Amino acid sequence: MKLLVFSDSHSNSYKIKEAIELHCGRCDAIIFLGDGFRDICLVKEQYPHIPFYIVKGNCDFLGCDAQDELLLSLDGVNLFITHGHKYGAKGGYGNLIYRARELEADAVLFGHTHMPIDDVVQIGEKNIRIFNPGSIGYGGSFGVINTSGKVLITSHGKLQ
Repeated sequence: MKLLVFSDSHSNSYKIKEAIELHCGRCDAIIFLGDGFRDICLVKEQYPHIPFYIVKGNCDFLGCDAQDELLLSLDGVNLFITHGHKYGAKGGYGNLIYRARELEADAVLFGHTHMPIDDVVQIGEKNIRIFNPGSIGYGGSFGVINTSGKVLITSHGKLQ
């Protein structure tokens, strides 16, 4: 399963669309991690055949009916998705990791910091992937995740 992951578009919906087109519209789902709810809604209308999973960020106010966090089970992988602001992501990832562990997630996907990250933390006998796609709006950065069973293959893309 191929997932495109976006966060922090901040009124740049065209950049999300450009990244989707880079992948020729071929993905199994799109995950949006907040701060651009209106942007992702515009894009979602253009790709009705692709499932979208959306959480809201600290800049998503009016008309945003998205949840603060979701636990997704896709292709045998449990993904905890959130924007990150409620977990203090700019000050560190500890709260995000412990919440992911509490939810028995294999990975936590978050935004808010505008900085791409891809790391694995071991807690006890469990490995938890920490993944931030960066900001599609400010840096043109996005994430690509391929899943197969319990295997996650992650990478970052960047628009020119």
